[in-house]
Amino acid sequence: MSKLFKLTMLQAIDELGKLDSDIKRAIADYGYPSDRMMPPTFETIARIIIGQQISRQVAEALWKRLEEQQLTSAQHIHKLDPDRLMQVGLSRRKSEYIIGIAQAITDASLDLNWLAQQDGKAIQVHLTSYRGVGIWTADNFRLFALQDFDAWPGGDLALQEAMKTLKELPARPTNAEMSYLSQTWSPYRGAGALMLWHLYAKTRRNGQPI
Repeated sequence: MSKLFKLTMLQAIDELGKLDSDIKRAIADYGYPSDRMMPPTFETIARIIIGQQISRQVAEALWKRLEEQQLTSAQHIHKLDPDRLMQVGLSRRKSEYIIGIAQAITDASLDLNWLAQQDGKAIQVHLTSYRGVGIWTADNFRLFALQDFDAWPGGDLALQEAMKTLKELPARPTNAEMSYLSQTWSPYRGAGALMLWHLYAKTRRNGQPI
């Protein structure tokens, strides 16, 4: 494990603020994001998969339904038919993805304790070998579950909109432009992602165009 994993979220954001005056200004204007760190468990991977391409509010509502029906553990899910999760409101594909991850955990082909000891690239490569887990999902797991504050889910549309606001860009940046703009943030790109999501939520709530 690198020392980066030992930083707290606030420390990582403060370090990033030293590298980027725009981030420092955003901290002064909007404060810090809330702590959304989660444990490195099946439940966390499932929640991230559920959140693919939908709003955080919708994802949280779907997860609450799963909790109400006690369908949040790998042991409860791995033998289910996708139709059972679809009854809660998940799409067929997401239902299949989550069941597949549950099966991998119960048969020990996916060992999250082992995974947590690997470096960021190895984690990304291993997780994306499973159906339904792309780079965005893997990087979110690295960030929220493993507190890897250099994980960079730059393809996220909310991050792109917030980067546009932060850097006063004429248009929403592409994935390639996001990679370029975040180069100087390393090794705190994940902290930057947390700050951008916070900025996105704050500027929308305050009625600013975004």
